[in-house]
Amino acid sequence: MSVSHSTAVKRSAIVRTDVPLKSRLHFPRTFEDRADLGMRELRAPATFEEYLKLSLICDFQLHYRDGHIISFIEIDAKTNAIMGEASISHEAIVMRIGRLIDELFEAEPQTYHLLGSNAKIFIGPERRGYNADVTVVKGEIKQQSYKYNRRSVSGITNPWLIVEVLSESTRDFDLSEKLSDYKQIPSLQQIIFIDQSAVHVSTYIRVSENEWRNLDFHTPEALLPVDTKSISLRRIYQHIPDGPEVG
Repeated sequence: MSVSHSTAVKRSAIVRTDVPLKSRLHFPRTFEDRADLGMRELRAPATFEEYLKLSLICDFQLHYRDGHIISFIEIDAKTNAIMGEASISHEAIVMRIGRLIDELFEAEPQTYHLLGSNAKIFIGPERRGYNADVTVVKGEIKQQSYKYNRRSVSGITNPWLIVEVLSESTRDFDLSEKLSDYKQIPSLQQIIFIDQSAVHVSTYIRVSENEWRNLDFHTPEALLPVDTKSISLRRIYQHIPDGPEVG
């Protein structure tokens, strides 16, 4: 098991991350305890059942992949200040893109379902668990439920569109492991990555079962295709706090 963190952050972890969760006494349950670890990225070995349990009691988001629980926090590279699970500009862009997508399909409210970052996504027999910034389901929402003791945790299995707003802490993870896993979802037709620090949107559109087309946009005048419609990058980035200048 490895723990990743910014070189700007000096504090070391106070939790043992080389043994199963049940053998550890101090795995963080609150965001305050998680922030005290001082790491942008925390990976800890765990069973899927332990992930389910912690996802119910932790007040911060957890992902699960390849036998590890994964969590991220934002830390200012210059000041080492903990900014939370996401920056102000990140949250502003998430709200903006959600509203813009909602506008695209407002004439078809029963066909497209727009969901926020608290909606879990479960992927395949490997039982990987993620939370996306924005998830759109087309048609009926299908869920998989897993029981842990007397409780159950449900996650969406048929997302049609997923949006991730990139941050310093999650960029590498989103564009590698998460992207690879998202592409394995049969129902998924489009993945959108939005940079919060520069005008840059990258999207992957499914061409066939195993083929995706990647498009990148770098100017405010560019139009991001979504299904048969489009969204102007200017509308995504305009008046975002601490965001890139688009005029």
